[in-house]
Amino acid sequence: VLTIKLLQSLQGPGGIKPMMDIALPLVISTSTVAMLMFIDRLYLKHVSAEAMNACLSGGFTSFAFSSFFIGIIGFSTALVAQYLGAGKHPNCPKVLTQTMIFSCLSTPILLIFIPVGRWVLATAGLSTGEMAQAQTYLTILMAGNALDLFRQSFNGYFGGLGKTRVVLLSTFAMAIANVCANYILIFGKLGFPAMGIMGAGYGTLFAWFVGLITLCVVYFKQIQFPEYQLLQSFQLDIEILKKLVRFGLASGLRITLLIFAIDLTILAFQSYGVEVSTAITVIFTWFQTLFIPVIGLEISTMSLAGRFVGARDLDSASDSVFSGLFLASAYALILSLACLAVTPAMVDLFLEPDSSVATRDLAIWGTQLNAFLMFILAWSSILGGALRGAGDTYGVMFISAGFWWLQYALVVILIHMFGLHPDDVLTIHVLSSPLLLIAMVMRFRSGIWRKFELAS
Repeated sequence: VLTIKLLQSLQGPGGIKPMMDIALPLVISTSTVAMLMFIDRLYLKHVSAEAMNACLSGGFTSFAFSSFFIGIIGFSTALVAQYLGAGKHPNCPKVLTQTMIFSCLSTPILLIFIPVGRWVLATAGLSTGEMAQAQTYLTILMAGNALDLFRQSFNGYFGGLGKTRVVLLSTFAMAIANVCANYILIFGKLGFPAMGIMGAGYGTLFAWFVGLITLCVVYFKQIQFPEYQLLQSFQLDIEILKKLVRFGLASGLRITLLIFAIDLTILAFQSYGVEVSTAITVIFTWFQTLFIPVIGLEISTMSLAGRFVGARDLDSASDSVFSGLFLASAYALILSLACLAVTPAMVDLFLEPDSSVATRDLAIWGTQLNAFLMFILAWSSILGGALRGAGDTYGVMFISAGFWWLQYALVVILIHMFGLHPDDVLTIHVLSSPLLLIAMVMRFRSGIWRKFELAS
């Protein structure tokens, strides 16, 4: 009976096909973003191991500081989806206007935090060369982060409407710009000087700009759809802005606390020295590259669940969660098998032939552990996306942030108090991850998410 009910739920309005219509472009889009980071680190490998490691530490620390604002902006996906589901089409572009206003207000704050980000890297125990390059990369990204905030605003709008092919188009344009600009600026082609990690930073800013322009062009073509009243949307709407900040605040805090905890955990591992830092960079680069497409499924679940909650069709909202879990499981299975079957080849792609045995062994073991972690975090992400789409942003925030800060504390204790070997610390870190999934399942089964109404 349970199997029959599951199959029925995968075939309805919240089933596999509606989910795939939204998810496929987002999965391809997020996969493209993952490949950009992958290629950047592959480029920088040819500059030096420290430059490759600095791309991870500097880039992730930069994202930690901007993630609060990106998290609030990202909640616009759920807000637009619920207005769409409730038939309040004119409010959809108004949400975008409020996110743009919020982005403008956020930019000066990010600029003020640049010295704080440099200080975090200076006190993380990195090697001198890695620290200097990481600080340079962080400064460039944070100085130009307004471009990414505006781009994320448009992504949230189109994601909420379910027009994820627009996001995909923008990402493709951004990818081409990034790969070309970074190659030219990192290695010094077409008359440009070889800039190393500075080139990677400037190339990323150029890619954000190209992606933003692409989204703007498509957005203004919507003037031809009278139901959205696009020309009347360019105004401050206090009610929508308050709703964005009120509910998005939890999303912003969630992702900030989560990213900072992960960032500090990575830096704690990198404090072992350049050899361990290189292995951790390889492990995390592969996990990030393989896992980021799941974020596309998470956003799709948030959008579809939010739309059904806005229409008060709670059964279809539940079905959309099962569809997301089914697709995430299939994806995680394929990627986990790859992590186990071709691990040495994956690791050797980032390591030089003269890399130490210890570095290679740790990188191989960590990449194999990714096979287990992939399932746990994929299921947790889908459940978290569904809860946030319904409006249960604070519940997800407390679960996610609490788990990852406990993980960071655990890693620091194992490294500095017990002095364990990196292999042991990494193993304990990964094998404790099911606690996150258990908490998400309990929150979802409580049914609290069914009581939220954002579109009223």
